[in-house]
Amino acid sequence: MGPKPTRFATPKPSASRAGFTLIELMVVVAILGVLSAIAIPAFAVFVRRAKTSELQQNLGAMFKAAASYMAKDFPTPGVDGVVSSFCTVAGDAMSPANPNERKQPYVAGPNARTIGFSVADYVYYGYGFTSAGHCDWAPNSKNVYTFYAQGDLDGDTTRSSFELAVGLDDDRVLYHARGFASVNDND
Repeated sequence: MGPKPTRFATPKPSASRAGFTLIELMVVVAILGVLSAIAIPAFAVFVRRAKTSELQQNLGAMFKAAASYMAKDFPTPGVDGVVSSFCTVAGDAMSPANPNERKQPYVAGPNARTIGFSVADYVYYGYGFTSAGHCDWAPNSKNVYTFYAQGDLDGDTTRSSFELAVGLDDDRVLYHARGFASVNDND
């Protein structure tokens, strides 16, 4: 007779792994913590930049509206009427008057409507402008307009302010500063 066949005992089923170990869970939580520590502040910066782009667009639109208005001639009625040129309008108060972290409607003041500036959407910033508001500006005049925006994107009651200074060149064409002057730009 030959060798006896060996009988193997079937192994008992071992305890199966039903979940993660505590160390594995702690590693995952630590990785998520590091990622969120990097991602959340970066996301907040992107959101702030997106909200701030609103003011750049709107202050630029105010400048374009004022430049278009200034290029017009303003004749008085009658055959003997005179033509005034290079006119500006007086300033308008900021609207909305109390900007905060939520969007609010912009309501154009009478002088903003005169130059043709309005905003159809709700805004984060309040917009206004200052001007002497007269005609026949001399060439190369400074401080013809100052367009400004104020906002409080983080709701801490400290407003960020941005200004766009506007003057006249030798040909009596409006030009603006190369950038926006800002104060408390910490939102």
